[in-house]
Amino acid sequence: MKRFNPWLILLFVVALYLMFTAAPLGGSAKVNYNTFKTLVANGQVEQVVISESTATVDLKTQTSVPVIVGNATQTRSLKEFQVRLPNNLATPDNTLQADLSRQGVQVRYEVPSQWLNLLVSLLPVLLMVGLFVFIFMRAQGGQNGVMQFGQSRAKRYGKENRVSTKFADVAGHDEAKKELVEVVDFLKNPAKYHAIGAEIPKGVLLVGPPGTGKTLMARAVSGEADVPFFSVSASEFMEMFVGVGASRVRTLFEDARKSAPAIIFIDEIDSIGRKRGAGIGGGHDEREQTLNQILSEMDGFEKGASIIILAATNRPDVLDSALLRPGRFDRQVTIDLPNLKEREAILGVHLRGKPLSSGVDVPEIAKSTPYFSGADLKNIVNEAALEAARISKTQIDMSDFYRALDKITLGLENSSLTIRDEEKRAIAFHEAGHAVTAAVIPGSDKLQKVSIIPRGRALGAAFYLPEEQVLMSKERLENQLVVALGGRAAEEVFIGSVTSGAADDFRKATNIARKMVLEWGMGDNFKNMALSTESGPVFLGEDMSRPKAFSEHTAQLVDEDVKRILYRAFERAKALVTEYRQAMTDVADALLSQELITGDVVRDAVARVNPELANPVSLNKN
Repeated sequence: MKRFNPWLILLFVVALYLMFTAAPLGGSAKVNYNTFKTLVANGQVEQVVISESTATVDLKTQTSVPVIVGNATQTRSLKEFQVRLPNNLATPDNTLQADLSRQGVQVRYEVPSQWLNLLVSLLPVLLMVGLFVFIFMRAQGGQNGVMQFGQSRAKRYGKENRVSTKFADVAGHDEAKKELVEVVDFLKNPAKYHAIGAEIPKGVLLVGPPGTGKTLMARAVSGEADVPFFSVSASEFMEMFVGVGASRVRTLFEDARKSAPAIIFIDEIDSIGRKRGAGIGGGHDEREQTLNQILSEMDGFEKGASIIILAATNRPDVLDSALLRPGRFDRQVTIDLPNLKEREAILGVHLRGKPLSSGVDVPEIAKSTPYFSGADLKNIVNEAALEAARISKTQIDMSDFYRALDKITLGLENSSLTIRDEEKRAIAFHEAGHAVTAAVIPGSDKLQKVSIIPRGRALGAAFYLPEEQVLMSKERLENQLVVALGGRAAEEVFIGSVTSGAADDFRKATNIARKMVLEWGMGDNFKNMALSTESGPVFLGEDMSRPKAFSEHTAQLVDEDVKRILYRAFERAKALVTEYRQAMTDVADALLSQELITGDVVRDAVARVNPELANPVSLNKN
C-alpha cells in the first residue's frame, strides 16, 4: 500500500481547524465598534461596505488602530478593517447612519449569496468526506481502487517480464524436480497427453519446512515451461468485506483461462485452506467462502484447459480434505530439508561470485550445518561475507564461516558480561561434562569444539558434527540423554552444588524421553505402542474438541517411564565423569585458560585415561 503524504493530511487538519473556529476568509483585522465610531467622528473613514451585521471599513490614510487579537488588543497601522455592527443587539445604534452622512462617508450595501453561505457551512463536512475517500482510494491502490476492490492482486509474469529461474538454478531436491518435469512437459506439449487420453494433475501441492525452496521450485517450473505465471499469496484474497475474497479468486482464474496454458501459484495456502468447521465462531465466514470458491474453480476446469495450480505450505495437516482429493491437489511433492550432498550443492550456488580463500572447505561447512534449510545456508554465506568485510578482508576464509555459524546458532558474543571466577569454573566443568561424555560414549556425534565464551543466553556450548540418520535406535537416544545430562552430573561431582545452567539441557532431555515413551514405544510400561498422535502444532478448534488420548492413570505411568529413563541416563553420566575424572580436570583447565578448545583436545585427554579410545573409528561405531 502506498504511503500517505503527511503534509497533505496536515493541510486537511489546518483547513478543518480554520473552518470550525470561524476564521475569516478575507483575513481582515477586527476593530472594536467604539473605535470605529471614533474614526468616523474624526473624519478618517472613506468608505463602508455593509453585509448583514458586518461592515468592511476603508480609511482615507494608513492609521494606527487598536485591533482585537483574541481576548487582547494590539495597535496596528491599517488601511482596512472589519467591525461588527450592533444591528442585532438589544440596544441598536440609531445614530450611525446620520454620522456617516455628516462625514460624507460612502456607504454601500451587499447582499450575501445564499449559495455561498450554504457552501461555507457545508465545507467542513465536504472536507471530512474528501479525506475519507482519499484514504480509501489510496488503500485500494490508486484512483481506480474502488472499482478494482474485488479484482485479483496476483502478479503476472509473461513475455514482458519472464521468470528466468530454471531447474539448474535450484540445487538439490532431485526427486522433487523429477515430479515437476512431468508438469513442465504437459505445459509444453499438452497434445501428447490429450491424444492418449491422459490427464495431468490439476493441482500440485509443494510441502516442506520453511525455507526449503518451495517458492523457488514453483518459479523454476514457470521458467522451464515458459508460460504465463500468476503468483499470489493466499492472505491477499482476504479482506474485511464479505465476498471480496471469492471475487478475487474468480477474477484470478478468469485471467488464467484467458492466458492458458498458464500456472497459478498460491503461496502459504494454509492461511485460507484450513479445515472448514474446525474454527471457533461457526463456518460461515469470509475465509471459508474464499476456500469454497477455490474448490469450485479447481473442480470446474474444462477438460482441455491447460492450467495448473501450484501451492505451497508447511502445514499440510491443517488443510481441508476437499483440497487434497483427486481432481484438485491430487499430487503432493515433498521438498524436505537438504541432506549432506544437497547442502554442498546449495552452498556452491550461494558461493558463486564470492571471493573465497583457497582454504575454504565446502564439504566441512556442509557437515557443520545439519538440518539447515536452503534459506539458512544462504544466511550462513551472507553472514560469513559480512564477517570478512567487517575486518576489511578481501577474501572469505573458514574462520569467517565458523564465526558466522557461532553467531547464528548461539547469538552474538557477550563480551561485556562479568562472570565471577567460581561461576566460570562451574561453567568450565559443565561443558567438560558434555564434551567428555560425548567423547567416551560410542556412537555419539563427533565433538568439534567446546567454548565457555558467553553467546546470547548461553554461557558455554559444545559443538558437534552429527551423523545424519533416518532411524534412531533406542541405544543412540539413551546416549544422547547421557551427553545432555553430563553437564549437570559434572556440576554435582566436581563443584559440589548444582546451578541453573542446565535448564536448556533438561528441556531437551525431557523432550527426547517423552517422545521415547509417547511416540516410539520405548517405555517400560508402554512398549510397542504410541500414546500420542500429534503431527504438528496445535490447530485451534480441532484440537480443542479432540478427546483426551489417555486416562489420568496412564498419564501417571507415562511420567514414571519418563522419570525412569532420565534417572538412568543421569546415573550413567555421573558414573562416566567420575571414571574419567582426570580427563574432566584437564578439559576444564584448558577451557579456563583458553576459553575455546577443539574436539581433539578433549579426545586426547580421554585417550590418556583410556588408550582404547585413542582410535577415532571407535567414536563413530554404533
